Amino acid sequence: MGMFAGFPREGLALLARLPRFDKTEFDASRNAYRSALQDPAKAFVTDLGAALRSELGAEVEAVPRTNGSIGPINNDLRFNPDGARYKDHLLFRFWEGPAKKTAPTLFVRLTSDEVGFAAGCMFGDVAVWRAAVDAEGDGLAAALAEVHDARDATVVGQELKRVPTGYPAEHPHADLLRHKWLQVRWSTPLPGSVDGPEFVDYCVEELRGVLPVHRWLVEAFS
Repeated sequence: MGMFAGFPREGLALLARLPRFDKTEFDASRNAYRSALQDPAKAFVTDLGAALRSELGAEVEAVPRTNGSIGPINNDLRFNPDGARYKDHLLFRFWEGPAKKTAPTLFVRLTSDEVGFAAGCMFGDVAVWRAAVDAEGDGLAAALAEVHDARDATVVGQELKRVPTGYPAEHPHADLLRHKWLQVRWSTPLPGSVDGPEFVDYCVEELRGVLPVHRWLVEAFS
């Protein structure tokens, strides 16, 4: 602990400008990007990862590198060649499980003016999800309702128009059964602590409210 010193304000200002950059402009700002965003991001992952392990256990993965717990700063332009080359945010993920793409994950999304938080997962096996909702859905529904009420969070991933075959339309958790993936998310204005080590504590406190959802998902897919 103690590596993270905050995201410098000049780094956040640079983050806001990145979507307007071409590759030449980004290369010219690469040293500033590294010192004011990339290096603090790695330290942030290390310290927040340690704090989350204290809350959840040693199985939480926090990998301080790009394509580990840090999302790439460049956009994939294959399907949008005229889009912005670079993102206006840093995305961090902390997952629990052997398969990163489908493991229950906690997210932090940092922009120049707000912080987003989320918990959820893609379903590696939708049948496992439906069985868990059928058997233990009360716990998940209560956890989702609590985080919604406390943080005005939004639940996304409900893609089916009808309850899947094999479950009654009047199932008490019909809304959850219609999900093909799940994420509960919310955002807050950028706190004053963002440029200091206390930002880790701020993120832990925000994520603490959604830990019951994360734990339910871990148990369901373990």
